[in-house]
Order: sequence, then C-alpha cells, then structure tokens
Amino acid sequence: MILYLLKSASCLALLLFFYHFILEKEKMHTFNRFYLLIGIIVSFLVPLATITVQAKNILETNGEPIFMGNTAFATIHDTFNYSQLLIGVYLIVSTLFLIRFVKNFTKIIQKIRKNKTIKYQKGVLVLVEDEILPHTFWNFIFINKKDYNEGKIEEELFTHELTHVTQKHTLDVLVIELLQIIFWINPLFIFLKKAIQLNHEFLADQKVINQHKNTNKYQHLLLNKAAWNNEYYLASNLNYSLTKKRLKMMTKQSSQTKILLKQLSVIPLLVGFLFLFAERVQAQEKAKDKIVIEYNSLAKKVKSKDNAVTKKEDIEKLEKLYVQLSESQKKTAAPFPFTSIKEKNKEEPIFYLNGEVTSKKEVDKINADNIESVNVTKKENGSSTVSIKKKKEPIYYLDGKRISKKEMKEVKPDTIESVNVEKNKDGGGSIYITSKKE
Repeated sequence: MILYLLKSASCLALLLFFYHFILEKEKMHTFNRFYLLIGIIVSFLVPLATITVQAKNILETNGEPIFMGNTAFATIHDTFNYSQLLIGVYLIVSTLFLIRFVKNFTKIIQKIRKNKTIKYQKGVLVLVEDEILPHTFWNFIFINKKDYNEGKIEEELFTHELTHVTQKHTLDVLVIELLQIIFWINPLFIFLKKAIQLNHEFLADQKVINQHKNTNKYQHLLLNKAAWNNEYYLASNLNYSLTKKRLKMMTKQSSQTKILLKQLSVIPLLVGFLFLFAERVQAQEKAKDKIVIEYNSLAKKVKSKDNAVTKKEDIEKLEKLYVQLSESQKKTAAPFPFTSIKEKNKEEPIFYLNGEVTSKKEVDKINADNIESVNVTKKENGSSTVSIKKKKEPIYYLDGKRISKKEMKEVKPDTIESVNVEKNKDGGGSIYITSKKE
C-alpha cells in the first residue's frame, strides 16, 4: 500500500510539473481543466497497471522437493501496535477535515435559505447583506443586496459568475475537497486545487473578454475589486489569485499550432508514466496462471465440507503446486489448507491410514491383528509420517447374496454345505458360503 501511494504521489507530482511549465502558459483552458481532472484518475490507476516483461534466467535449486512441513514459524510479540496508532491518528485528522467541509457546506446552505433568491438566466441570485463581491456555488450567485438594488454590479461580473454556473466549476472544487479529506497527508492536492481554481478563473475571464470585447476595462474592474474579502470557502471567487499571471493571460496571443503540439505531447507523457510506474510482471509468472488455477481448485476441494477424508496424494500435490507459486501469487491464491499440519511439533508424526490423513486417536483404535504393514518416513527437518495399511476384510456371500461379517458369524456350521475362498491380487478376497438345502 505504501509503495502504491508513493507511486501515485510521484505520478501526480510529474503531472502537475508538466502542467505548470508546459500547459498552463497557453490559452487552452478547457483542455487544461480536463487534463487536471483526468490526471487525478491517471495518478490512481497507473500504479495498478501491470506490464509483462521477459523473464531472466533463474538458477534453480537442486535436491529434494520442498514440503510445507519444512516451514518454521517464529512468533513475534509486539508490546505496542504502532500501525493501529498511525491509522487512528490518520482517521482523526481526516475526520477533522470532514467536519470543516461539512461546516462550510452547511454555512453556504444556510445563506441560501435565509436570504432572498432571484432567478437570473441559468443561475440563481442570492441577495445577502454582507459586503462581498459576487461569488458562485453550484448555480447560486451570492451578491450584495444593496449593490444589486442600486444597479452597481457591472455586467461583466454577472458574465463572469454565470460562466462558473454553466461550466459547473463547483463540481471540480467539491471533488478535490473530498480527495483532500481522504489524502490530506499528500500536499500535492493543495497545489492541484489552486491550479484547478485558477484555471476556472482563466475560463471565466476568457468568456467575459470574448463576450464584452473590452479587455482593459475588465482588467481595471478586477483591480478595483482586488481588495475585497471573501468568506465563502467552497465558492468560486471573482478576485481569486488576481496576479500578474491572470492579467497577462487575458492579452496573451497563442499559436494554434503550438497549442496542438502541446496537447499531443500529453500522449507520450501518459505512455511514459505507464512504463515508469506500472508494476512489472515476469512472463514466467504469467505462465504460472494455470498452476494458480489448479492449486486454488484443489485447495477448495480439500477444504470442502463434503470432503470427509483427504488423500495423501492430494496433500503432496498441493505442496508441490504451492512451492511453484511466486510470492505475489501466494498473496492472491487460496491459503494452504493444512496450516495446522505445518505448525505441528516436529516430533509429532502425520498419520496416514490406507493413503488418507487420519488422527493419532483413530490409529489407536486399530486392532494390531488388522494391520498389514506400517511404513515410517522421517524427513530432514525432524518431522515424520506414519503410513499404515490395514488388512483388507474379505467380502462374504451366502447363497450368492452379499452379507456382513456379523451376519456371517450368525450362520450355524451344521447348516453349511460348502465354503469357497477366492483371494485377489490386492490382498483382499471373497468367501462364498453355500447352505444345505432342506
């Protein structure tokens, strides 16, 4: 997670660097708006992308196969969980930013409800008593009631604020505010917010100049209003960042060819980010996808409640498949289903009865006379397995009908005409009893 956040922050930093030194200087404000917004999505998604690269030659180890029983586990006792403390502090700070956001949002809503509103073109004028310049939040334009009644608000100011309304600039501000609440630890979102809001003013200024055709008058109007204060935190402000950069942008002449080249330069930039920040996966790992699927399927089968017994062959196959997985694949694959076996004391053996895992308790119940063979295998790490093979009980038939051993014992000897025994190659057999005919 930390690596992902670092990659995401680095990607966003380079996007802002490119914007500040290349894109922001040209009159392509609509393009820049979407560049900044899409840039946020890119910074989140690019680190999640994967690129398959050719695997290098890997030295393979020789020797016996590695089994899960060879794994040693160390218990770490933490006196204090610092990770939970950091998460708690992070959530507290995020909560404080959320409270501030809700407080400012509520303040604006209260202003709308308490003051008179007038429908004006595609917006709604909110007449307030405060000595303020026009400000816009969503489709609400806050203006001084006295100035509006006396006709002191210039037409250019209405055009400026209506641009914020029609182009939905408040939506951009709300998105970046919510991201700041979640990722407050990343200072880049502060610079991103400033860049987005300044670009909003570029868009509004351009609309005023194109509509009213009087750049000098508009510039003097803004300079006269520059000293006015703004108390609306989430609103778009007429005099936001009224710097030399904003005034200079109004008279800047941009070459369409230059603009097009800068816009096209974004494509190789995004491709470069993909190669720089995407996670590289070796082709060897991609080839192991079939092994992952096979392992997951077998692990699910073994863990199934319907599977009453587990065969020795299944465990050995699971172990062999598991050791072939890479570390990243092990994180996403199903957990090894025999954790309890891995963590058993090395001196305690694993018991198999006729090829199936069983417990020591079940082994103790077996009559020694019924055991055909016992095979004990000891591994290098000290663990061992005990494979017990029981004698196969014969199958009993009475007059061609299969019966149980208990029923066979109930047959009286004086009623038996003949007994025929057939032995199979696997050690089992069949006993055919023919009774006397009355």
